[in-house]
Amino acid sequence: METLTFRSKHSYGQSKAGIEIPIGLRLGTDRGVRLLAKVDTGATFCIFQRDYAEQLAIPVESGTQAVVTTATGPFEVYGHNLTLSCFDFELEAMVYFARDSNYLRNVVGRLGWLQHFRLGLIDHDATLFLSRYDE
Repeated sequence: METLTFRSKHSYGQSKAGIEIPIGLRLGTDRGVRLLAKVDTGATFCIFQRDYAEQLAIPVESGTQAVVTTATGPFEVYGHNLTLSCFDFELEAMVYFARDSNYLRNVVGRLGWLQHFRLGLIDHDATLFLSRYDE
C-alpha cells in the first residue's frame, strides 16, 4: 500500500461542468485577474479566454504562437509568461490565450500547471487534493 499526503483540499461540487478550480493570473506586481478553470489532465497547455489577456493589457498576438488540436478542430493560441496561482500555491508559468474571442473555456493542463503538482482526485466525493511535486 502507498500513502500520499497533500497540503491542500478542494471541494469542487458535483456539477456536470467538470472539475473547476479558482485560478489567479498576474502580470508583474500590479495587474491580476481571478477566474475559474477546468482541470484537464488531457490538455497539454493552460489555455484561457482572450478576454483575460485584454484585462491584463497583454497584446495576445505578441506571445509565442501555437496551434492546439482538439476533437472539434484546431485553434490558435499565444503563450505568455505570467504568475499563476491556485489555492495557496503560486508559480511562474507559460500560459496561453486563445486568439479567437469566441473561445469561452479556461483550462489548466499538464505544461504550466499539472507538472508542478501531485494531484489526488476522489470524484465520488467531488474532492481534489493538491501539493507541490517537490513537497
